[in-house]
Amino acid sequence: MKIEGELIEGRFIKRLNRFEAEVEIEGTKELVHVPNTGRLRELLIENAVVLVRKFDNPNRKTKFGLLFVRKGEIWVSIDSANLPNRIVYESLKTNAFEQFAAYSEIRREVTLLNSRFDFGLFGGEHEYYIEVKGVTLVEDRQAFFPDAPTTRGTRHLEELVNIKLSGKGAGVIFIVQREDADVIKPNDRTDKEFGTALRNAKKAGVDLFAYVCKIDVDQKQVNIIKSIPVVLD
Repeated sequence: MKIEGELIEGRFIKRLNRFEAEVEIEGTKELVHVPNTGRLRELLIENAVVLVRKFDNPNRKTKFGLLFVRKGEIWVSIDSANLPNRIVYESLKTNAFEQFAAYSEIRREVTLLNSRFDFGLFGGEHEYYIEVKGVTLVEDRQAFFPDAPTTRGTRHLEELVNIKLSGKGAGVIFIVQREDADVIKPNDRTDKEFGTALRNAKKAGVDLFAYVCKIDVDQKQVNIIKSIPVVLD
C-alpha cells in the first residue's frame, strides 16, 4: 500500500484530546489531527519522533495529520481510521487473501442487522462479512487489542456471531500496524468484555485472522509481511 501525501518529521509535545495533539514541526508548535481513538500511551510520549502528513484543504480544522511514530528501530502507524481498512481492501481486490478469492464482489461499509461492517463479500449464493481492527499496542512481541475500552467492538463481535448462526460467513481481521509482533491476544486488562466476546465468537465459528505490517517510510509503503496467530487462552 502506498503512503500518500507529503510526510514531514516532527517532535511530539502532548495530546490534547482523542483527536488532537501538539507537535513541533520545523520549529513551530502545530495543532495536528490524531486519527486514532485509542490511548497510545506507550507511543505518544513527549519528544517522540513522529511523521505528519500535510494537507492543503482549507476546510480542515488542522493542516496536519499525525500518521507515524518512531518506536525504537521501527515506525508504527497510528492511523487506525484509514490504514487498516485500506490495506485490507487492496488485499481483497488483488486476491492476496486466498481464503476470500472465491468471492467476486466486494462492498464497503455494509449494514446488516444492527451494525455496519467494514466489508461484505458476495459470490453466487454465498455472503461473508468482515470487521477490521487496527492494532498498535505491542509488548514483548505480543500484540494486544483493544488499547482502550470498545463497546462498539464488542457489539460488532456479537453481531458477527448472529450472522454466522444465520448461515452466512463472518470474520474479524486484525491489522497490526507495526512489524514487531508474533502473536495477538485480547487485552483483557483493558476490556474484559471484548475478550469474552472474542472467545465466544471463535466458539461460534467466526473466523479470526491477524496480519503484521511493515512501514517503510523511505519507499512510502506499508505492506503486510506475515500472518500471526490469534491466541485466546
